[in-house]
Amino acid sequence: MAPTTNRQHLLGWWLAGVFAILTALVVIGWTEGLDDAWYSAMVELETRLFVSIARGLHSLGTPAGNTLFVVGGVAVLMFAKRSRAAYVWGLMVVAGLALSTVTKVLVDRTRPLDGLVAESSASYPSGHVMVTATATGLGLALVCAMLWPHRARLFLGVATGYIVAMAWSRTYLRAHWLTDVVGGALFGAAVVLLIAGFARAYVQLEPPPSEDSIATRR
Repeated sequence: MAPTTNRQHLLGWWLAGVFAILTALVVIGWTEGLDDAWYSAMVELETRLFVSIARGLHSLGTPAGNTLFVVGGVAVLMFAKRSRAAYVWGLMVVAGLALSTVTKVLVDRTRPLDGLVAESSASYPSGHVMVTATATGLGLALVCAMLWPHRARLFLGVATGYIVAMAWSRTYLRAHWLTDVVGGALFGAAVVLLIAGFARAYVQLEPPPSEDSIATRR
């Protein structure tokens, strides 16, 4: 097994462990002080400009918005003859969505009461962060890093920025508590890292498109 795969597995399991500890703390109520303090800070810092930016990120993270992005991305990868990368990325997104949904049901945490956007599901973990920003965004970055290793830092940097921005937006709109978004990022990253570790060789061993096939498509 390659060293990179070992590191991804190790980091994935470590993040999963941290998520499990955080979830236990949330369930027994030990994070309420931190969540309340962050909530108050977001209320005090509220401005019309930042609310508009946060609402834009909210729209990107809706099921409809994320589905359009994933379908478009998979289509591009398939057209580029990178079907294995498309399959792995799709698996990351589906796994993130399924595990987020199950965890929400099990924890059944109540959202902040005066959120600036309407939400109906339970609060923990944040689906926008876990599914859209992490399973989708970080997952795509990891898949692209497998295909183009020399660009890995760029892909991961962009994905990290997207996760942070989405996490901020969810708390700024008072749709989630701070620990909801932290939990979503931890669990989502654990899921995609573990899948990436197992799938790295599968993706990288796919023959690249030949020059003849590229010319034919043109």
